[in-house]
Amino acid sequence: MKKLQVSLAALAIFMLFAMPASAQKFHYGIKVGLNGAVQSGIAEYYSNTNIRYGLTAGLVGNYHFNDNIMLQAELDYDQKGSHSTNIDTKYDYVSIPVLFDYSFGHTYHTKLSVHLNAGPYVAFLVNAKKTEKTDGANQTTDMMSDSHKAEVGALLGVGFRQPVGKHFLFWDVRLSIGLSHFDKADSQSRNKMIGVTMGYEL
Repeated sequence: MKKLQVSLAALAIFMLFAMPASAQKFHYGIKVGLNGAVQSGIAEYYSNTNIRYGLTAGLVGNYHFNDNIMLQAELDYDQKGSHSTNIDTKYDYVSIPVLFDYSFGHTYHTKLSVHLNAGPYVAFLVNAKKTEKTDGANQTTDMMSDSHKAEVGALLGVGFRQPVGKHFLFWDVRLSIGLSHFDKADSQSRNKMIGVTMGYEL
């Protein structure tokens, strides 16, 4: 698992910082958006009601092989966790996805293009806290020592890109699922998140 984490991080860093030498095929940008996150079993989708709403933001770099296929790496900040009436868990990560992106081309009579993207990510934990409300008082516990410092997961999304002069606006909707567990004492629950982002690409 550690070798996979290191490999993904190294590939993403190469994508983000080394490829601008191929300026015509390499593009970079920024993005920001909102997400809804839960912590539950990997196959539990219909009973996820303890949603934590948070921020997702990051840097994007992609390399275009042709008009339809590109490889994209990102450096993102993702707020994950869960929220219920009495308990809030806040797990914040720096995530590094490496995504394969396929474009279906421009939509009818417009320059808007539709994309599908999918791939793995490695995420590094930067904050983990649990707040419990008991008898009207809040008690906060630091969960860093009880949590794994990194997780590996998968992303699947759909996006849109619109040319603006020589640059692009883009929108993405993504589902991310942790394939490794985040809690050292819980081998069932995973981090899961749906995020909606908007960005600007040079």
